[in-house]
Amino acid sequence: MNEISVFLSFKRAIILKKGVQKGVFQLITVILAAGQGKRLRSSVPKPLVKIKGKTMIEHVIEKAFYATASRKAILVINPDFEGDFLSQLKVPVTFAYQSVPKGTADALAQALNLIENGEDILVMYADLVLISRDSLKSLVSLHIERNCDITFLSGTTERRYPYALVERDERGRVIAFQEKKVPDFDPPWEFYIGPIILKKSVVEAYIEKLSPNESTGEIYIADIVSMAIADNKNICGFVTNNEREFLGVNTPEDLKAAEEIIEQ
Repeated sequence: MNEISVFLSFKRAIILKKGVQKGVFQLITVILAAGQGKRLRSSVPKPLVKIKGKTMIEHVIEKAFYATASRKAILVINPDFEGDFLSQLKVPVTFAYQSVPKGTADALAQALNLIENGEDILVMYADLVLISRDSLKSLVSLHIERNCDITFLSGTTERRYPYALVERDERGRVIAFQEKKVPDFDPPWEFYIGPIILKKSVVEAYIEKLSPNESTGEIYIADIVSMAIADNKNICGFVTNNEREFLGVNTPEDLKAAEEIIEQ
């Protein structure tokens, strides 16, 4: 790491520390964890499947706490499995409930009344265990330094993923952000891969305006981003160079791959 990089990293750490201590910047983590993991063929809810002796949800919580310098987290879960989560978690969290899966934006909506006005929200997904601490830390630092309304984590790739496609103009500004869009241009492509920070006020401004997706009937966080882009909100994106961070644990094969990567 060169001297400039060291200075910037130090500066980001100071900004984050001051923001948390003085209350200038408040960040709470919301982890979407209502999935049952049927494709994973597990006897427990997917977030409670263990990798290297630790549940997936614990891996994600630890990384979020490291990146945010805060120990506040809301877990959005299926209420039928609250007892399972309570028996496994070793850190205090608050629960919100999503009985019927109606999309990522619907899951986030269930947590909104538990979040204070003025707080920004780091949304995480319980099955994205390979997102690195460094990527999350960089995401938070970018959000603070540029005073972004929304800041998302993305990656560029030659492969097609079933994630939201990010498009930018020649100046690097985000101009389109569309869930499950099939790219109509040549790679490399940029995909949104999960973690995202949103101002609570931005979520509240758009969440009631979302329309269910025609094919799934669900509402998505990606659609909030798309609406914010149309309204010229300050949209920021941190791009990771590590394609391993794209992997979500949905199948036994994904689980095996995650175990091998985490071990390295």
